[in-house]
Amino acid sequence: MDEKNYWTCPPEAEVRGGGEFTVTLVLPPFTDHAAAWPHNDPVRAREFAASFGTVEEIVAYEGEHTISHGFGLQTRDDLEWIEVGVWDNVIGISDPSLADRGLSWPVLEQVRDLAARFPEARIVGSSSVDRGETHEEVAWAVPGFDVVHSEGWPCNDDPEVWTLEGDPQAVLDACGVTARMAEEADIEFHPDSPADTYWGGLGELILGTNCPWRRRKARTSIFRVRHTHAATDLMEENWLDV
Repeated sequence: MDEKNYWTCPPEAEVRGGGEFTVTLVLPPFTDHAAAWPHNDPVRAREFAASFGTVEEIVAYEGEHTISHGFGLQTRDDLEWIEVGVWDNVIGISDPSLADRGLSWPVLEQVRDLAARFPEARIVGSSSVDRGETHEEVAWAVPGFDVVHSEGWPCNDDPEVWTLEGDPQAVLDACGVTARMAEEADIEFHPDSPADTYWGGLGELILGTNCPWRRRKARTSIFRVRHTHAATDLMEENWLDV
C-alpha cells in the first residue's frame, strides 16, 4: 500500500474543536424502520466509502462498532477515520472532512454529487463545528426540488450574512414534516431568521425513522482512509490551523 498523504503537519498535531459531520441517503421505497433497524452490510459500506467524493483510497478496515461508541478527534491521525453504515435502503457516512467554517461548503458539494448518483434518494447532509463559536452547514436533496442549502454562524443573527438557498418549507411539506412535528420535537424553524433555526433537527425530521445517528446500537463499518488533496487541505484549515 502506498502510504503517501497530503498532510503538511505531523500525525500528533492537535485537533482544535469538535463537532458532527454526516450525510445520510434514504433510497426508495421509503421503508418505516421504527420497529426494527436493519443490520449493517459491510461489503456495501466499503463500496460506498471508496466511492465517496472526499476519499481517495481506503487504507484499512477496522471492523464494526456501534454509533454510541463513537470516536473523538484528538490529533491529526484521528482525521483519517470515517464510519459508514449501509442498512437496507439507508446509507450513512460520518467524515470529518465534511466540517467547514464557511470556507468551501463541503456538505453542499457532496450532497449535490450524491444527488446526481442517486436521483431518487432523499439526502440530508449536516455538519456542525464548535471552536468557541459554532459554524453550521446543511444541505437537503429531495427529488423534484432544488437543493436546500443553509450555512452560517448561529451567533450572528444578521440574515444578510447567512447563506440560505432553495425552498425549505416546500421540501419539508413534501417529506411530510409539519409545524406540529417540529414543535413536539422542540425544533425551531424561522424562515425569516435562519440563524435561529435548528437546521440539523429539521434534517432529522426529514429522515424520520430512517435517521441512523440517534440509534446508539446501530452498527457502522470503520475505515482509515487517505482523503483527497482538497479534502486534506480543508481539514488542515478547519481542524489544525495550518
